[in-house]
Amino acid sequence: MAAKKLPEAKEPRAPTYSPPQSGLISYFPPAWVPYGELMRLDKPAGIYLFYVPHLVGTLYAACIVKPTPSSSSLVNVNVIFFLGTVFMRGSACSWNDNLDQDYDRQVFRCKTRPIARGAITTAKGHAFTAFLTSLAFAFLTMLPSRCMYYAVPSIFLLWLYPFGKRFTDYPQIILGLQISIGIFMGMVAMGLDPIFQPEKIQGSTSTLYASFVAWTVVYDTVYARQDIKDDAKAGVKSMSVRFQHWTEGLLWVTATLQVALLVLAGTLADMGPSYFTVACGGTALSLVTMLQNVKLEEPANCMWWFKNAYWLVGLPVVSGLLGECYLA
Repeated sequence: MAAKKLPEAKEPRAPTYSPPQSGLISYFPPAWVPYGELMRLDKPAGIYLFYVPHLVGTLYAACIVKPTPSSSSLVNVNVIFFLGTVFMRGSACSWNDNLDQDYDRQVFRCKTRPIARGAITTAKGHAFTAFLTSLAFAFLTMLPSRCMYYAVPSIFLLWLYPFGKRFTDYPQIILGLQISIGIFMGMVAMGLDPIFQPEKIQGSTSTLYASFVAWTVVYDTVYARQDIKDDAKAGVKSMSVRFQHWTEGLLWVTATLQVALLVLAGTLADMGPSYFTVACGGTALSLVTMLQNVKLEEPANCMWWFKNAYWLVGLPVVSGLLGECYLA
């Protein structure tokens, strides 16, 4: 007798949604949970990646201005930046998810996002975006007024980013240009506006900024690899889709560029051994470790590196600058 052929297993059409059972959002009233999810409070990796350039900017400025700022002033400014970042990043997520809701319904991992699944209406999503932006603005007013000049292009790029996935293959560059503006804002908050600095410091600042743009391209390209098949079907553009057959080479070239830019930034600013050893050397080691171990064909592995690798680069740069400021 011929063996009975078993029916082929079918992939679920959508992940099963269940309210969070742990973490900060699990303590929210049920009506608040979708809004906590919309601003990604349950996924703090994005908060860190938005915040770290601000921290780097404050430390970079502290290495240059004389006398060296007190540790208490550095902490106070960074508390403001961190809290403001929580709301500004939440606003960016809310804006992005509202505009991308039709795409999200076609991408397996994103189908249960609050707006995509219908837990929040489009109108309420836009109202929430405005509310979060106003909270972020409140923290911005606690900083020197010249920070506003850098916040305006940052907000414009956040507004532009969702459209970048529709009209260009390079939304990662738009995101990098936006996130890295935090370096300029951090400098201005410590009394060092790059526009009014000598040519060498302007060059160093621009190079440091470019290095973080390159880093953003690295980690967000790895992040986007999770959804590459669904994105291609839905028409979502990204560097992961554009270079899907050459992603590994793209990452190595971009990571090498990032380290080279960090070295150049330190050279122009006359940084010392702590910067070159810890910031540049530590970043190079971290990037090599990441790119040798990340499995680009495994979505879960890409997500792990996205959630953890930012600090593998952010921490060496922060540590190197701290050593340069207070130990050199």
